[in-house]
Amino acid sequence: MEFVPFGAQDAIKLTIAIVRKLVAVPTKSGKLPSDEDCLKFIMMCQAKRLNPFEGDAFFIGYDTAQGPKFSLITAHQAFLKRSERHPEYDGMQSGIIVTRGKDMLDVEGDFYLPGDVILGGWAKVFFKNRSHPMHKRIRLERFNTNLSQWAKDAAGMICKCAEADALRSSFPTLLGGLYMQEELDRGEPDKKIVAPIFPDKTQPRHVEVEEVKPRNLIAEIEQLGVTDGVTKSEVEAFMEEIGMLPDGKTKLEDSNPDNLMNIITNWSDVCQRIIDGRPKEDANE
Repeated sequence: MEFVPFGAQDAIKLTIAIVRKLVAVPTKSGKLPSDEDCLKFIMMCQAKRLNPFEGDAFFIGYDTAQGPKFSLITAHQAFLKRSERHPEYDGMQSGIIVTRGKDMLDVEGDFYLPGDVILGGWAKVFFKNRSHPMHKRIRLERFNTNLSQWAKDAAGMICKCAEADALRSSFPTLLGGLYMQEELDRGEPDKKIVAPIFPDKTQPRHVEVEEVKPRNLIAEIEQLGVTDGVTKSEVEAFMEEIGMLPDGKTKLEDSNPDNLMNIITNWSDVCQRIIDGRPKEDANE
């Protein structure tokens, strides 16, 4: 399918193969989306004119008791870009709701003092030709999972959720049906057991994180690469392709220890996939 994304001049092309190889983030067990999942993602991108290659949308996989599930997640920047182009948009204010002593305060931004208790987030969208702004206040407990990024930055997360809620209510034609990762966070608690990347292969020995923290995992990967003829840049490209590096990052140093340990634990499969993906004239027998 080809279409012109919102705010762009040139058309992009999405196919099932492109989505599966370049866009979808596998589940933690390594599962990739089915043809039907990919087709639903393509149709949603076309309907909402989202460009996944510019970071407007992500296709994130989750392991569930019913099998792998994939969700289209909209980036925060997509909400801001679309609102900015609306002729009625006249800016936005947002922040967090905290208790400070006996007082409940609306604080602008996500900065708060030690001792403040975060209760929720708020956002106010202003319009050029409407008499009243769109004002949204949301409870932290409604979204907070106490896992993943919520455990690290609940203030920033709830502030973004309030902004998305207010903008979606302000411009339903542009933003209706779109949700951010922060609103649908299904993060899991940090586990001591490192999950294998390729569950269809023989299960490797489970390694506890406590055992590997003192090790220089990057140096180990580089040494494995020297032994098997695989470069560090090839490993980085592989990790970026399967979603094991943070958005916008391309170096092993940017990955977390669990992902690095997964690469080491599954090195034979990683090495083989890198070699198989090379141009034929460069492949090592």
